[in-house]
Amino acid sequence: SSHFGSGHFDSGFRVAQLAIWSAAMLRLRSHYRAVQSLKSSQVADGHWCCAARHMAAAAPSLQGQLAKQRSFAGQQWGVAFAGATMAGVGMALTSTARVPDALRCESMQRVCLGKAAEFVDGTMQEVNIGPEGSKAAVLVHRHAGTFYATSPSCSHYGAPLRKGVTSSGDKGGPPTISCPLHDATFDLKTGQVVRGPGLDGIAAYSVEVDRDGMLYARVPASVVAGQKHAVVVKKMVSRDPKDKRVFALIGGGPAALAAAETLRQEGYGGRIVMVTTEPHLPYDRVVLSKNLDKTADALQLRSSDFFEKYDIELLRKSTVNRLDVKGQVVHYRLDGSNEEKALSYDKVLVAAGGTPRKLSCPGSDFEGIFTLRTADDAAEIAKVARKGQKMVVVGGSFIGMEIASSLKKRGVEVAVVAMESVPFERVLGKKVGASFARLLQKEGVEWFGSAQVRLFRGNNGKVNGVELEDGEVLPADAVVVGAGVVPNTRFMEGVEGVRLDKNGGVVVGPLLSSDVPTLFAAGDVCSFPSPHTGTQVRIEHWDVATQQGRVAARNMLEQSTPFTTTPFFWSQILGKNLRFVGHAPEFLERVIIEGDMSGFEFIAYYTEGDEIRAVATVNNDPVAVACAELMRRGEMPKVSELVLCTVNAEVILQRLQDLCKAK
Repeated sequence: SSHFGSGHFDSGFRVAQLAIWSAAMLRLRSHYRAVQSLKSSQVADGHWCCAARHMAAAAPSLQGQLAKQRSFAGQQWGVAFAGATMAGVGMALTSTARVPDALRCESMQRVCLGKAAEFVDGTMQEVNIGPEGSKAAVLVHRHAGTFYATSPSCSHYGAPLRKGVTSSGDKGGPPTISCPLHDATFDLKTGQVVRGPGLDGIAAYSVEVDRDGMLYARVPASVVAGQKHAVVVKKMVSRDPKDKRVFALIGGGPAALAAAETLRQEGYGGRIVMVTTEPHLPYDRVVLSKNLDKTADALQLRSSDFFEKYDIELLRKSTVNRLDVKGQVVHYRLDGSNEEKALSYDKVLVAAGGTPRKLSCPGSDFEGIFTLRTADDAAEIAKVARKGQKMVVVGGSFIGMEIASSLKKRGVEVAVVAMESVPFERVLGKKVGASFARLLQKEGVEWFGSAQVRLFRGNNGKVNGVELEDGEVLPADAVVVGAGVVPNTRFMEGVEGVRLDKNGGVVVGPLLSSDVPTLFAAGDVCSFPSPHTGTQVRIEHWDVATQQGRVAARNMLEQSTPFTTTPFFWSQILGKNLRFVGHAPEFLERVIIEGDMSGFEFIAYYTEGDEIRAVATVNNDPVAVACAELMRRGEMPKVSELVLCTVNAEVILQRLQDLCKAK
């Protein structure tokens, strides 16, 4: 026991090996093999649930002793290992995955996954682990001869991960699995979130190959019985009263929430204060444009208990009026109060999001003209969006098109007015935009391109029409303006030492810090240098905001982590799934299309020189996720390969698989 307790495993093995014959004579070979699967890292980390069960089975005389040692978390190594040695337990240690904390005290069951040789390197396979007819399953991955087993579903929105991309990892990174819908990515060893919009990790299970070449996993008995896999929450510290630091987070969206969680995960014990105008706890706002009936409570990302448990202070209904970067003070007011309050800070993250653009034309203050940003906005639009109503959407990019799609599903007669000639022209180019214009026509949505609103017509203060610059009048029971957002940085205008770009974004460097070293920015307000071109860009995507919050938090703790995330965003328009990955070039003239645009199953490659800079896919998962991984690795094919037809989507997926085999 002293050998094991001090980590001297070699000596411990010699002692344990002497007992193997005894175990065989006691007909305990099956239990011995079970214990063989325990890896040294599991022993060192205190994963005793499986060990205790097999020790008890191997030697009934140990039952009483083990009952006294149920709390192995106390690290009473001596008694436990002495008992194991007495029972004749050999410790040949061959497992690969670390059991998550959430599963340590769960009753685990050893399940057979099949012959190890039948799992192809660089791939994954969903394997049923329950009785016949059961949906109980795990996802098995194999990379460079090493096996991993995880939950088969994404923790973000439950998408089947078997339709995503499994990767061996690159540049020192862990092996991963990425969701096909939103690029939520998880570590195969631990299940922890690596990047993407997900906040919780997925379950990762210990696996082993026995002497007969059969692959086994240890899975909670409840999962085998058909219950859900547990989600994995990374360990977080609580508030340390001795830590007098104060980190202020201005905003209540994805960037601020991700920053707050990351600070606690990285061991920060000082005060965390989130200041937000929202009356609600943080929620998944991107769903609103796709489903107007969703409430803030239904989309809530974390409960009030979560904020209380980890001592994350949330000042709701609070508007920041000004920021004193010299004195390091945030000045804010509560809604309905004229009293200004002050919050002194050591470091501050500006993640205040944006405000929807409004049209400054006659009649813009009429009742019945809406913008969409919050759950309360969505509820107001839903009230008037009734079947047979006539509604006009102003704006032809993502927010406008998603709103139009949602209204059409409700039976509303929809017309879209936009300055672009086709939908998404400035983001996806004319080729892709023209296909969506045809889709709108097919679904009965009117498109008025290359048009501008001259004024809103109304009666008794309520809108009843939209007049265009060419004089055409569109009847409207209501109007929704979806023309982008303006960064919420008015409180920073004139702040000495902080630069704002022409749109009001906070100019930061690769570490997301401004010219004032105690001020950081993330999300819609953040103007950061593109890792590819070095030019300042501002990206209004949920995924980017979440990852920037994580990176900014680490740099607030002086970890010097540059933001290099490859942008990924998604949309759904009239039943068509759109994914986009990468940094599109400024000019979208050279776009190479693969697939059937008329049938809405195609891929668009956005090129510059011989480089593929971005990829858009429609109903072609998981190609966008695979391209995201290849972009991160610097292994995307060249434009010349596309032109010569030596590369297509199938080849891209195979190329990633081959890279994973070679690692």
